Amino acid sequence: MIGVIIVSYRSDDLTVRFVREELSRISLPYAVVVVDNGATQAEADALASRLPGVAVLAAENRGFAAGNNMGVRYLTERVHPEYILLTNNDISLSEGVVEELEKTLKAHPEAGIAGPEVVGLDGRRQGPYSYLGLWDRYVWMYLMTPFLPREAKRRRFVLSYPEEAQAGPHYALTGSFLLADSAVYASVGGMDEATFLYAEENILSDRLSAVGKCFWFCPSVQVVHQHGRTIGSRYDARERAMLQFESMAYYYRRYRNVSKFSVALARWIFKAILRVR
Repeated sequence: MIGVIIVSYRSDDLTVRFVREELSRISLPYAVVVVDNGATQAEADALASRLPGVAVLAAENRGFAAGNNMGVRYLTERVHPEYILLTNNDISLSEGVVEELEKTLKAHPEAGIAGPEVVGLDGRRQGPYSYLGLWDRYVWMYLMTPFLPREAKRRRFVLSYPEEAQAGPHYALTGSFLLADSAVYASVGGMDEATFLYAEENILSDRLSAVGKCFWFCPSVQVVHQHGRTIGSRYDARERAMLQFESMAYYYRRYRNVSKFSVALARWIFKAILRVR
């Protein structure tokens, strides 16, 4: 049994389309819960009326991580799924994707979470990712740009990593479509609800590593992701950049032991960079 968790925010039509058209391509038995972040009970009930057989939970909008954990708890208590599919509602998939990810997890005991090749509407890969430190990610990558040739910058900051990634274990995969072993997901405590949005994959990576597991990339199957469709309507580019910074700053402080001073200085510089871009 696959437990499918969809965290939705003000995107009912997208959710309905995804459940009706995309999930129907899964041949394995599955149960679906939609966590409707920011919805009233009446709004959640209205969405449920359009999705017979799907549980829709009205939830205070505490963010992506909290919404996913809420959905996992709901399905775990009721159907005890062997695997958990954490998916956005702006995904297009073909037949066999989930089935191949399930086979991958069974074939590789060290893999706790598997993901397909995720591409955007522009055809470019969204992940996998290698680890970058706080200052490389938010300071040096921008300050060194005027002084480094394009190819040198790509090498210095591993920007070509997603394009070159092969099947196997990786530091992190994009969180828009992931199949997790439910026992492993429970053992790591799920997602860290201290973040509202962003950094979920980084945190999961470290939590998986702590129990001897990893992300596993499976590029033999692919999904298409309309990245940022929902959040793009709520935050402008600078707001999204700072929201991501704060989530990543939490990750570096909590999981990588980066000092408060280093985070504060990087924040000040990054804000200055955003003002002049």
